[in-house]
Amino acid sequence: MKFKISVQNISGHKRCVTCVAWSSTDEIFSCGEDHLLICWNLEGGTAHPTVVTEFPNDFYPTDMQWHPYFNNNVPIVKGSSFDILLITTTDGKYHLVKRNGRIDKTISAHEGATTLGKWSYDGSALLTAGQDGLVKIWSRSGMLRSTIIKANLAILTANWSPDSSSILYSQGANLILQSLNSNSKPYKWHAHDGLILVTCWSRKNGHIISGGEDCRYKVWDANGSHLYSSNIEDHPVTAISWCHTSENYFAVGSFNTIKLCDKNGWSHSMEKVNTGSIYNIAWSSDSTQVAMACSNGKLLMGHIIDRRLEWDNYEATLIKRKVIEIKEIGNDVHEVLEISDRVVHLEFGFGHLVVITPLQCHVYSVTNWNTPVIFNLKGNTISAILLAEKHFLIVEWNVVSLYSYQGRLLGTPKWKRHTQEPLYTPCVSLCTDTLVIRDQSNEKLLHILDLPSNKPIVESQSYSHLYNVTQLALNYIGNANDRQLALVDINKDLFLVALRTTGFGRICKIAAMAQNIAWATDANVLAAMLDATLSVWLCPNCVHYNDRKIIRRTRIDKENSEFGKQPSIVSVRNGMVVIRRGDGATVASYFYNLFTSLYEHVSNKRLKEALFLCRIAQNEILWTCMAIMATGNKELHAAEEAYAAIGRYDKVDYIKYIKSLHTAAEKHAKVALLAGDLLTAEGILLQNSLVDEAVRTNIETYNWNRALELAIKHKNQLEKVLKARAKYLQIIDKSETNPGFLTLTASTSSVETKGST
Repeated sequence: MKFKISVQNISGHKRCVTCVAWSSTDEIFSCGEDHLLICWNLEGGTAHPTVVTEFPNDFYPTDMQWHPYFNNNVPIVKGSSFDILLITTTDGKYHLVKRNGRIDKTISAHEGATTLGKWSYDGSALLTAGQDGLVKIWSRSGMLRSTIIKANLAILTANWSPDSSSILYSQGANLILQSLNSNSKPYKWHAHDGLILVTCWSRKNGHIISGGEDCRYKVWDANGSHLYSSNIEDHPVTAISWCHTSENYFAVGSFNTIKLCDKNGWSHSMEKVNTGSIYNIAWSSDSTQVAMACSNGKLLMGHIIDRRLEWDNYEATLIKRKVIEIKEIGNDVHEVLEISDRVVHLEFGFGHLVVITPLQCHVYSVTNWNTPVIFNLKGNTISAILLAEKHFLIVEWNVVSLYSYQGRLLGTPKWKRHTQEPLYTPCVSLCTDTLVIRDQSNEKLLHILDLPSNKPIVESQSYSHLYNVTQLALNYIGNANDRQLALVDINKDLFLVALRTTGFGRICKIAAMAQNIAWATDANVLAAMLDATLSVWLCPNCVHYNDRKIIRRTRIDKENSEFGKQPSIVSVRNGMVVIRRGDGATVASYFYNLFTSLYEHVSNKRLKEALFLCRIAQNEILWTCMAIMATGNKELHAAEEAYAAIGRYDKVDYIKYIKSLHTAAEKHAKVALLAGDLLTAEGILLQNSLVDEAVRTNIETYNWNRALELAIKHKNQLEKVLKARAKYLQIIDKSETNPGFLTLTASTSSVETKGST
């Protein structure tokens, strides 16, 4: 991935350009030391300038930004109250300027120069910073709300936090985080070895990037923890900016240099240009184009090309703005797809390539590259595309739309507490029958939506986690009853949630210090990049078993020393985990291919072949997976041999006991109990009027409340439940604390007392 750079110098600025801003994806405004405000209209990749106005001779701009209302997926009507430009100047003022160049309002804000002005993300307020060391908060109409920061040195850079509740600003070589809550203390850390010139705070991933006179740029998390530091460049970093709709990259500008960098800091590409220092970088709202203000009076433009996606043995590369090259590795298949408009987004998976242009969506199949499905889009601010086996999801700011690969709109899912806030795309996950979305305001709450065919999409349930959730991933394989959700919370703990199971536990913590997670697209295999290992769980569906230790016995670990710092999982398929290292290189780890063959045999009911594979391999993990899958498929003979191979003779004895039962209902119930599904086992017994066995099952699993409830409801086995409870308490040497048993014991004692009287 890299920038395709073009220099716009036709009848443009005559002196240094200090700031640029996009008003739409086809329109750029620039302003510089020649006092001109110029509008650049893009047609066919070429920018055509029009001088909007010439400001007074003492008007020297330092920063410029359009009101962010258009980023909220609501287009601005030209001439409306939101169609306004914020410009700060060296005389200590800031100006609210209309599209036609007329200055609507001028406010004296600082002593000395006003170094910058930033709208809040919702557009309800703005901040200004100046050489006097002050940061002030203003209303949208220009009324002073507060002076939030009084510093000793000039403030050269400041940013709103993603939720607009804090301000990040620089003081010399230090970065300082100040909450808008007056009772909180600022958090300060040493960031660079020289003066900090620029910072940017991503609203998508919460990371901070900074650049300064020490000729480095650095990446930080929201708590100030250092994530990446670049090598020493040739010149100071003078401009830096995250893209809007994606969390994956940012741009860095310095003298005669522009770099495109990954979110982890490593560089995708570096371009050398003859423009002098780059003072300002602005991304278009679709994050495919950049405009850069240069010291030689030129406007530098770039768009992203060479984006490369892979699926199986296919490779898709965006080689031009409107051209995609398809290659089938290993064959001589070579296709060139010419799109009618520039490509904004593209995703490749499940045998389909989905291409988004500003107005349309093109869907290509790997079996037919000549006739794509094309349909028009409603919005123009696409945040992400999520693919599944039968359909795909388009995320537009706070709206999600589900489409089939034939281009038919399947629905626009809604959920409770749906707001106008943007969706956090790493916490949106899609599979064949389920969609999970993290709540927009409550980061602990997950909305689980069913995706039935030919029925409205509704929220089936919700799940509230103990801590804020940062990553989500649904498994792709199996039916709705096999659906599992992997999630990582703010503590980096990895949990598995069985969405529709009725077993011995809906949620299970399986690892700590998780950085990245991904499910395999061809098997129920979960991969996670942990702090020191790459871990793969081959049978994660055993989390709802009563034996929780078995989840650890299905895990393969591989030390991540070869992956470097901050690696991330790219894909999991065909027994191979593809990792992108911290320096951008990709590494393939191929170490669970035997399980892929085993899973294929079991899925196709070829148990003889599956058992033969396990006998040949003589691998404990493989035998454990065989035992779990055979139990889930109610194949007792295969499960018995697998449990014997791993030394679980208690399971072997229980399977023999199941085989000795005479009634089919009891057998089915005990098999469900062997798989950890207590409620299903109980339901089978009650449906067949086996109340005594249902009560006994709950006693044996120490499910005392349910055993007592059944005994009272059916007026059966009550005395047996009380005796079993008393024996249990005697063994563990505890007194009774259960309210239900205390009440029943008290009432029984009073009845016995009256009878004796």
